[in-house]
Amino acid sequence: MTSDDILSHAMMLSATNNLLYILVEGDTDCSVIDPHLNADVCDTLPSGGKSVVLGAIALAREEGFNRFAAVVDLDWAGLLYPKLKERGVFYTDHYDIDAMVFFREQNVLSVTASFADRKSLRSHVAASRYNSMHEIITQIAFPLGVMRHVSEKHRLELSLRDFPISAVIEEGGDSIDFDRFIDLVIKRSPRCSITRENLFRLYEEEATGVTDVRRYCSGHDLLVALAVVLHRKCGSKASKDVIARAVRGAYGCSDAKESQLFRSMNEWGLLNGKEMLSCL
Repeated sequence: MTSDDILSHAMMLSATNNLLYILVEGDTDCSVIDPHLNADVCDTLPSGGKSVVLGAIALAREEGFNRFAAVVDLDWAGLLYPKLKERGVFYTDHYDIDAMVFFREQNVLSVTASFADRKSLRSHVAASRYNSMHEIITQIAFPLGVMRHVSEKHRLELSLRDFPISAVIEEGGDSIDFDRFIDLVIKRSPRCSITRENLFRLYEEEATGVTDVRRYCSGHDLLVALAVVLHRKCGSKASKDVIARAVRGAYGCSDAKESQLFRSMNEWGLLNGKEMLSCL
């Protein structure tokens, strides 16, 4: 759907009710946001990605349609380009909605415990250099996040979408094999002409300056890594999709209360005379 399609659809819906509408990038965003909305005053509308969402918001403002807001992934806003300062545009607290959910650590640890064999889980964490499964998964996802940042920053056109992170996780299950990782990145990226040595240099320069590892981790990488490690090292039979749904479902009212995203949404609702969030 185009931005015009989204706006037309929302305006048709708005003619039949008094709801506020929150445009989101995809269905998984709805699964995190919807449980915390007052359904009698607002609703979410999934669309086809950030550019479509922001385009629809711009068109809505031109039309004077103010019952329309948007939640978009933070991605590299604030690092590589500025945040859009637009009334009714809200960014996720972390890289994307799944990263935001993942970094509520206690929820992830609870989900991990429910899918893993208890003895195997404890043994794996004890043998690791890290203190918890949450930290292990964060450290596995971090290099891929840095590589995404390097690619965007230097316009390298690396092919990192749906990256097979399972192919580069070390046998020990708490880190990645970096040589294998960088070789696979180059192999998957036929439009990138950078040498292996220069790519490694750019990666090292970026990774060395990182002060917040979480800021570079995408939700996709985190949840895939979690599923892989649970399966290989902790006796889990659950798929990535099942584990991802469980982590999203664990995001509760107390989490929403501490989220800048949800607070911003509620403030926008109050400006429009609506108490949007059931939690707040």
